[in-house]
Formats: sequence, structure tokens, C-alpha cells
Amino acid sequence: MVTMNCPKCGAPFEYEPGMRFKKCDYCGTMIYIDKSQVMFYYIIPFTIDSKQVIQVFRRWASGPKMEKGLENSRIKNVKAMYFPVYRFVRDVDGKEEVMVKPAKTTLLPGLSNLKIPPGDMKIFDSSFKVGNVNVIHPDLTMDTYQKNLPGIGKEQEIVYFPIYEIRYEFQGKEYSVVVDGSAGEIFTSYYPPRSSVPYLSIAMLTFFLTAVGAAVGTMVSASGWLLTIGGLLAGIGGGYYIAKKY
Repeated sequence: MVTMNCPKCGAPFEYEPGMRFKKCDYCGTMIYIDKSQVMFYYIIPFTIDSKQVIQVFRRWASGPKMEKGLENSRIKNVKAMYFPVYRFVRDVDGKEEVMVKPAKTTLLPGLSNLKIPPGDMKIFDSSFKVGNVNVIHPDLTMDTYQKNLPGIGKEQEIVYFPIYEIRYEFQGKEYSVVVDGSAGEIFTSYYPPRSSVPYLSIAMLTFFLTAVGAAVGTMVSASGWLLTIGGLLAGIGGGYYIAKKY
């Protein structure tokens, strides 16, 4: 339930999100609830606990784009928090569009690209227990964004989004990632990438041997084609070795 005051007598009343009309229990006035002027507060529960989020990080760190051994990084800190964002529903040229903007100034990566599935939102009131999770308070107003948003406002809400911040150490340097605490998506601005130098070196060697073999093959067929095949085999073998080592 959401609480607001009657515009005629000032008495408080409660209504369910989605209601358009409500009769005041005190003066009997029929009230139209304009959702473009009412602020709703929602929260998305965590579905991933602190142990599972480390497994999510390890799987991400073992990906093909990551430096070899990144999955074995030393985890220095895992912090759970509810981060506030504004969710704007706008009518843009007759189509409903949803826009999500941070409600808190932050340097954490990815928090400008959050996607909020409406079905996961719960009303954030005193009945919702956040436990030991830190709830971050907004320091940006809606006006920061509203004047630059396209279309006509239909709804706006503050949504407290569940995130983990993981700080980890790899080869003497410290990095951080943000993990969506409901879907497991990872956001980061920088991570140690896998070097492409070994792969480029073996590719150039393969190309050279194959090209030389093909050229020689036009003159001395047997030795030339053997050199070509040897170059291809060297490339396959070298690629396998590089993949295992790096």
C-alpha cells in the first residue's frame, strides 16, 4: 500500500499502486491519482547470496577475454548494498518507454545501464526487511533528469536495486566489479585482458610458412606442398599450446 494526503481535506489515505481513483474515507471526495506526480518507492530483493556471487565472479573471470588465472584472484572485499535509481515511464511519440537513471552520484561501473524488470519490484515500506544490507540514499533529484527526458511523464519511481561490489587483487593490482544481485550480470570499467601478442605471433608464423609453401609449390610441387601442410600443422599446434599456456 502507498500513502498520500487528500487534496481537499488533507486526511491521509492508502491505495494500491496502479489505482487511478480513490474515495477519501474522511470527506468522501473522489480523488484522481495522477501517477506522473506521485512518487512510488520500490525495492528489488536479492536472489544471489554472498557465496553465490563469488562463484558468479569466478565464472566471469575464467572467460576467454580475461587474463589467464584471473579466476584465482584474491577477493579482498564483498559489499552488498541497495543502490537507488530513478525509473521514469515516458510517453514518447505515442510509445511507452522506460528510462533508468542513477539517483546517487557514484563512480561504480555500470550503474547507468541497469535494467529493471517490473515483475521483480516490491513496495519498499517498513514491512520490507533489508537485514544487514546497506541502503544508499539518493543525492540527485528527479529534476536533474526530467528536464532533459524526451516525451511526457506517466510515472516515476525510486527503485532500490540490489548490487554487490567486489574488490579483488590480481598480480599486485586492485580491481573492482559490480554484480547485479538479482540477475548476476557483471559490470566493470576495467579488468586485466588476455594478451593477444602470442596469438598474433603464431598467426603471422603460420601465414608466412603457408605463403612460402604455396609459392614453392608452384615450382617444386612435393616440397612446396609439404611446407604448406607443415605451416598449417605448426599453426594448429602452436595455437593449442598458446591456449593452454596463456
